[in-house]
Amino acid sequence: MNFLHLLSSEVTQHITIHCLNMTVWQETTGRTPAKQAVRFRAWNGQIFEAGGQFRPEVSMDGCKVLDGHWHQTLFTFRTQDPQQLPIVSVDNLPPASPGKQYRLEVGPACFL
Repeated sequence: MNFLHLLSSEVTQHITIHCLNMTVWQETTGRTPAKQAVRFRAWNGQIFEAGGQFRPEVSMDGCKVLDGHWHQTLFTFRTQDPQQLPIVSVDNLPPASPGKQYRLEVGPACFL
């Protein structure tokens, strides 16, 4: 990993959270971050979070729809600091319960 970090100038990674009746990023109304929004820990220990200094791009936030169907929220991490990626931990996910579930789909970190 150190070799990739040294030879790269940009890194990109996608993480998709598939969810059923579970908000992971924004409240169901408005555009404010959810009180218990998910957080991502970077390779170098920095935290990507709603309202924080480092934030992922959120190109689709379907998890705010609580209608009994599966939806997804797509997070994109793009940085010119290769030490930040890959994402090593996804924190603050809401607990699963009957009728509320999620599944993580973690994409590869692409070093350029």
